Amino acid sequence: MAGDLVLITGITGFLSAHVLDAALTAPQQYRVRGTLRSASKKEALLARLTPAQRERVQLVEVKDTATCDLTEALKDVKYVAHVASPYQLNVEDAERDLLKPAIEGTLNLLRYAAKSSTVERVAVTSSFAAVTDFSKGGPNRPGYTYTAEDWNPSTFDDAVKMGGAGAFSYSVSKKLAEQALYDFVQKEKPNFTAAAFNPPMIYGATLQPGVNASNLNTSSKTVYGLISGAEAMPENRLPLFCNAQDVAQAHVAYFAIPSPPKTRRYLLSGPEPYTWELAVGQIAEDHPELKSRLPKGWESVAITDPSQLEGKYATLDTSLAQKELGIEFKNWSTTLKETLTSLLSLEESSDWKA
Repeated sequence: MAGDLVLITGITGFLSAHVLDAALTAPQQYRVRGTLRSASKKEALLARLTPAQRERVQLVEVKDTATCDLTEALKDVKYVAHVASPYQLNVEDAERDLLKPAIEGTLNLLRYAAKSSTVERVAVTSSFAAVTDFSKGGPNRPGYTYTAEDWNPSTFDDAVKMGGAGAFSYSVSKKLAEQALYDFVQKEKPNFTAAAFNPPMIYGATLQPGVNASNLNTSSKTVYGLISGAEAMPENRLPLFCNAQDVAQAHVAYFAIPSPPKTRRYLLSGPEPYTWELAVGQIAEDHPELKSRLPKGWESVAITDPSQLEGKYATLDTSLAQKELGIEFKNWSTTLKETLTSLLSLEESSDWKA
């Protein structure tokens, strides 16, 4: 018997590829419908799946989740994983390019889901960016534990004034989109329950279609930059992470838990912090052949013991995700290995320099 239908928005994205895998390997045998902006990536997306998995996947073209009619995309759908959202750290117009697309992308989906007679649960990918308080150091708050009660205090107007350069406006866009979710559920009282998932930086295998050296997602690009002969080490802007598989599993696990509350907020994070000094130390240890490709001067700053970072940064309270969703978070060493192995494999492909 065919499983329940899950809609994944933005299915050609980095995280969405992992959500797709999590849905297809779940014991519930879910069927999947994915939205993509252009059908051009359809064949590449399906190519990495088994024939049996391909039979459980439908792909539909949705040019813009924020403005399009989603009636057909949501037809017969029971669960929604809303993963699509703009991730750009440098834009010309913060309101036009980040704030409104993030907020309206969420609200438009929720409006159509509320009209549906079949949607029961909606999982929305938010971010630690919606949780952190930059005015108090963000992740640089030794001894502080962020919980689901913490919110980024910055406002829409703050983001517009700050402009589109850097991570500030992106962080506000994630906060406002997540708040729009809770406000909608509270005011409109739809038939579905909803949860938001708040990871910091997400790393893991690069699975999405059409990947080459020029279009890597942000987190994978930074890791690849470590083995690209850089002149200097990258800055440790957000030394907190979560494995992409864990983020994806959390979304899909939410669909199966019994009797969830009307809304829920899950903080997701690996069990320890990381830095690029730790990353290059591990790469040198695991891949001696890559030492010559590491950033200049790496030898003088590299560390190999994660315990050297204990107590230097804030932590996230992930107990709810562990308890309710059964997530056992992967550590940094495993996550970096998965990320790097994938990138080295892609590097060998004929399309890498395309």
